Amino acid sequence: MDLITLDHLKRACPEQRELFQRVFPEGAEVTDANALCAVAAGLKIQWLARFLPARRRKAYYEARELAQKAYDEATAPDRKAYYEALELARKAYDEATAPDRKAYDEATSLAQKAYYDALAPAQKAYYDTVAYTLVLFLKTL
Repeated sequence: MDLITLDHLKRACPEQRELFQRVFPEGAEVTDANALCAVAAGLKIQWLARFLPARRRKAYYEARELAQKAYDEATAPDRKAYYEALELARKAYDEATAPDRKAYDEATSLAQKAYYDALAPAQKAYYDTVAYTLVLFLKTL
């Protein structure tokens, strides 16, 4: 691939397509300078890796894997703190809303029971009809 054009970005989101068109109105040659320009402009170019020769593609994925590992290790303490804070917030929320949830459940339980009781005969009639229809159909086989 010597020149990347908007046609190569058919499956890209509209924002990325528009940005590519603004940055490279005539398309872009695959060069280091253009790659740096694309990244600086905010284009997501990771998909280009699939067009690299096999040896360079392998090296790219290995480097990306190392970068991902370093990122995961660097952010692990913050991620752990975030999930711990989230857990505390969820617990506080559940405790704070428990009385209201209980009151709601009590207030709606009679109406819910009445609804399901009223629905039961119609559901039974429906399922009986479906079963009867199936039996009639099976007799025709």
